[in-house]
Amino acid sequence: MLERLRDLRQDIQEKVLGSVRAAVKAAAPSAEERAAVPQAGGRPFCDPESKKACLTVCAPRGDCACDAPALKEALEKALAEYGPAIPVGEAKTGCSGQCTLGPFVGFPQKGFFYLRVPPEAAQEVVRETLGRGRILFPYLSVNPDRSYRTDILYDRFSGLLAAIDDTVCMVEVARYFLAFEEGLSCGKCVPCRLGIKRMEECLDRIVAGQGTMDDLEQIGILCETMIYAPHCHFAMASTKPVLSAITYFKDEFVEHIEKKECRAGVCAALVEIQKKKAFRERMAEAAKKKKKK
Repeated sequence: MLERLRDLRQDIQEKVLGSVRAAVKAAAPSAEERAAVPQAGGRPFCDPESKKACLTVCAPRGDCACDAPALKEALEKALAEYGPAIPVGEAKTGCSGQCTLGPFVGFPQKGFFYLRVPPEAAQEVVRETLGRGRILFPYLSVNPDRSYRTDILYDRFSGLLAAIDDTVCMVEVARYFLAFEEGLSCGKCVPCRLGIKRMEECLDRIVAGQGTMDDLEQIGILCETMIYAPHCHFAMASTKPVLSAITYFKDEFVEHIEKKECRAGVCAALVEIQKKKAFRERMAEAAKKKKKK
C-alpha cells in the first residue's frame, strides 16, 4: 500500500506545477532553527491548576514581520511596572511568517487568545485583562475560521498552527482534527473517504507507541494526495491542519515514534511507557550502587 502511495505522489509531483511539499519545505524551519527552540520538559510553564496567572506570546520561527519579540518585551516591562510577578513564555507556534494574526497573546488558564496585539497595547492588556479581569474584545479571537479548541489557534488561510502553551501535544492535535472531520466526509471519492481513515490509523499507532517512520511518511503523502485528488475542497480543508502539524512540529512526531515519549505528557500509552522506563532505570541504578558496596 505504501509503495502505491509513493508512486501516486511521484505522479502528482510530475503533473502538477508547484508541489505542495516544495512550498512547505521552503517555508518550514531548518534543523538548526528547530534545535534552537527550547524543549519542554519537567514541570510545564503554566500550571493550569495554579491561581497564579501566566501569559504566552507567539514565537514564530524564521522570518516574520509581526514583531512578537517586541510585544514580549513590552509585556514583561508592563508587568514589572504593574507589580505582579507573572511569567511571559512562548507559545508553541508553527508559522511560515505569512499569517496576519500575529503577534498573539495566549492566556493558558483562561483558555483564550488575543490577536494582532501591538507592543504599545501591552500596558492596556496588563492593566485591563490581568488587573481588572476585563476582556479586550477588539483583540479577542472569536472567528469560527480559526476557533476550534480553547488551547489551539489554527488559521486555515495561512496554515498557522499554534498551541497556547507547552502542555499541548501537537501529535494529539493532528489526531483531534482528523477525528473531528472523519464523520463529516460525504464519502463519494476514495481519497477523502479512505485517506482520512488511513491517516487516523497512522496517528493512532503513533500515539500508542507502535508507530514507525513509514506511518509519518504515509501521513505526508496522503496530505498531498488529498489536496489534489478529491472532488471537493473538504478533503483539502481537513488535511491542512495535519500538514501544518507534521511540517512545523515534526520533532514531536519523531519523539513519539523513535523515543516513545510524549513531551507534553498527554498520550497515555507513551506516558505509561515513560514511567516503566524510568522505573527500570531507577532499579538498575539502585542495583549498580548496591553492587559497588
